[in-house]
Amino acid sequence: MQFRFLHDTPLRWKDIDSEGVLNHAVYLTLVEQARYAYFQEMGFLRDGRVSFLLGEVAARYEKPGLLRHRVLTIAVRTARLGGKSFDMDYEVRAGNERLARITQTLVWVDAELQSCEIPATVRSKIAAFEQIAERAARA
Repeated sequence: MQFRFLHDTPLRWKDIDSEGVLNHAVYLTLVEQARYAYFQEMGFLRDGRVSFLLGEVAARYEKPGLLRHRVLTIAVRTARLGGKSFDMDYEVRAGNERLARITQTLVWVDAELQSCEIPATVRSKIAAFEQIAERAARA
């Protein structure tokens, strides 16, 4: 499955740790910003707010990010749409090099932050964009 959404973000001096590499926690911040841009592009933000919470995250760091990379590209995709949750995959890239792979499970919530069904309009728009099933069981 390919990535259909790419988000570029510049590195900042404060993103680099004392070893001269991109701090591991910064990768998650980069992913958060890219996910925000993805949902903004889809038109799903309400007054800058999203209707889901992070349920799980896993990261695999493959190569160090360095300040000389200047701009990183975050590749974003929704890999699975469940009933109340969905999985997203990310690749953090410096040019043609993949630095990290990150996966997240997010849970759709209502105004009281209780899990609820992903709205049909959201589900169908994401499924069409990503070319995936509108509802899939967890693998």
